Amino acid sequence: MKKINQFFKNHYYLAAALLMFLSFPSYDFVLLKFFPFFAWVFLIPLLVYLAGRPLKDVFFTVFITGLAGNLFTYGWIGNFGAKVPGGYAVILLFLIPSLTAFFTIKIFISEYLSRRFPAYKIMIYPSVWIIIDYVQSIGFLAFPWTYIGYSQYPFVPFIQAASVIGILGINFIIIMFNTVLSEYILAFKSMPSGVRDFRNNSYIRSVVSVSLIVVLITIAGFMRLSHTPDNGSGRTLRVALVQSCISPWENWSGNRFRYLAELMHYTKESLSSNPDLIIWSESATLELISFRSLTGEIDRFDHHLKSFIKETGKPLLTGEIGLTVKKTDKGMRYFPQNNAVLIGGDGEVVKTYPKINLVPFGEWFPYDKWFVPVKRLVESFGGSDFVPGSRPELFKVDELKFGSLICYEGIFYRLCREYRNMGADFLVNITNDGWTDAYNGHYQHYSASVFRAVENGIWMVRAGNTGVTSIIDPRGRPVRSVPILKKTFLTGEIDTSQNVNTLYTKYGDVLLYLSMLFIASILINLTVKFFRSRRGQI
Repeated sequence: MKKINQFFKNHYYLAAALLMFLSFPSYDFVLLKFFPFFAWVFLIPLLVYLAGRPLKDVFFTVFITGLAGNLFTYGWIGNFGAKVPGGYAVILLFLIPSLTAFFTIKIFISEYLSRRFPAYKIMIYPSVWIIIDYVQSIGFLAFPWTYIGYSQYPFVPFIQAASVIGILGINFIIIMFNTVLSEYILAFKSMPSGVRDFRNNSYIRSVVSVSLIVVLITIAGFMRLSHTPDNGSGRTLRVALVQSCISPWENWSGNRFRYLAELMHYTKESLSSNPDLIIWSESATLELISFRSLTGEIDRFDHHLKSFIKETGKPLLTGEIGLTVKKTDKGMRYFPQNNAVLIGGDGEVVKTYPKINLVPFGEWFPYDKWFVPVKRLVESFGGSDFVPGSRPELFKVDELKFGSLICYEGIFYRLCREYRNMGADFLVNITNDGWTDAYNGHYQHYSASVFRAVENGIWMVRAGNTGVTSIIDPRGRPVRSVPILKKTFLTGEIDTSQNVNTLYTKYGDVLLYLSMLFIASILINLTVKFFRSRRGQI
């Protein structure tokens, strides 16, 4: 026991990894419902530990903390490993190291710059943090999943600020709060033991100032929530969402008609509410619906589906597999796409949207020619060689326009903002999170949908194969939801007169651009100092 106590005394920075994990929804347990609080203090053990240590120790310590934190936070993805041999290997080889690298870069750069400009530390940390968060959301390896700001999704009054500063702004405030508190603790520890007084701490004003910002934002949020907007449009739409819980581990082709029967069963039950639009999830049909419609090919599945839709007279949005032609070294070839397809009430295909942002190492494999054995391993647990779409597309139902987000596209804040600026009246996220039965996996994904609604002042309709199936209003409040991992359906109404034009939609990530300017000025200053010192040595 003494050795264990000594270990934790010497490695208390690992508490940051645990707090990182607890900051996000982890388990459906009463005490853990307070998880948003942990985000406000999760970095403190690490930042206090790093103070005064050599930079090489900083790098190692931060890497270990990030590795442990990400293993905890993304442990639910290990369901792959439980289902298919090699699943854990892919996670350990690619996902966790890449996320740990981003975490390490954030802290290391922040600590390096803060030691050269200590007076600006409380601004350097959050600025660097959101710049790296932005980098994490672009390129072919983009995976902006667990931004620390997403942890606050149940704290609806506070996250109203996202309508102005977006998710990156929420990240900024949380990291700034962590930095200020850690500096306060370090200043307190540096005082002689006999004269320690929290009121005389040099950082007390900073703590009070940042706390006041959080309080004022929250008060403003409560005021915003107390008012129901009315833009005068008066347009409403009733939707029916089917949560079918189709297992991704079962063979589709051998069960396709059984799955279709289940989808039609729950859809029929939802018709009593007279929906204007029926929505099935991503992967609800692994069929070439739009391609066969284009080529005129007749398939028994399509015939049943078309007959059912004509019987209901309701348009249907569902996931499907698309095909596109690409030129290769071996000539023209067909490649699959992950599509959302809108089928009209007459059973005819109206429009398709091929997913733009594909999941790296899941829906496609970067550098596949270099890692052929690993690519085969990925394909063995369901990975695919999809081709991305080229641009966002708006669908239209009853004169209302909406953008479709397929699976994890809901975490891409710039795509959702683009949809809103294109004229979307609401957003639809169709997703298949059936790869895991974990509570935290489902709700980590769901938390981003709440922010997309607030950021753009727009309704978010979410249809998940296994959940979270929900209707979220423009303030980020779930109007209606159903439990995860349950075969059921959900109906509800969206009132677009409650949509609002937000500053975030209009101007975007202004705080990010200001942070870039700030860090650029720091780097220029550092460069000037470097050359001056070199000149003095000559």
